[in-house]
Amino acid sequence: MRVRIEVERDSEAGEGAQSLFKWLSADPEVRAGAGLSPVRRAAAPGPMGPVLEAIEAVFDSGVQLASLVVAVAGWRSTRPRRDRVHLTRGDVRVTVDRGDPEAVARVLRALGEGDAPEAGGGAPVDRPGRQDQ
Repeated sequence: MRVRIEVERDSEAGEGAQSLFKWLSADPEVRAGAGLSPVRRAAAPGPMGPVLEAIEAVFDSGVQLASLVVAVAGWRSTRPRRDRVHLTRGDVRVTVDRGDPEAVARVLRALGEGDAPEAGGGAPVDRPGRQDQ
């Protein structure tokens, strides 16, 4: 299973993704279960080199996916600006905008089973070429 993780922020590009990459790399459950790779922007590197654009996580079980989502929600709750984090698996893109257990469960359902979460909380789902009502 492959998941792409992107951090949306208004300020310095790549800063949030770099912080999240460090956070996930330090989490023993994530580190043990997922292969993490930084995805760097090829064009227009900053003064310190290429900007971290996203993180790729590769793993083989739903338990590892759950550990990843919980770690992302935990990182997000520590951020003063509450950066939005997008997780993409295949054609399903989910926005992590809360870290409570209900929101984490919705993210897991959307990514793990491909089902759209219920309206009203925590995990908008984007599916290119499909209109959910």
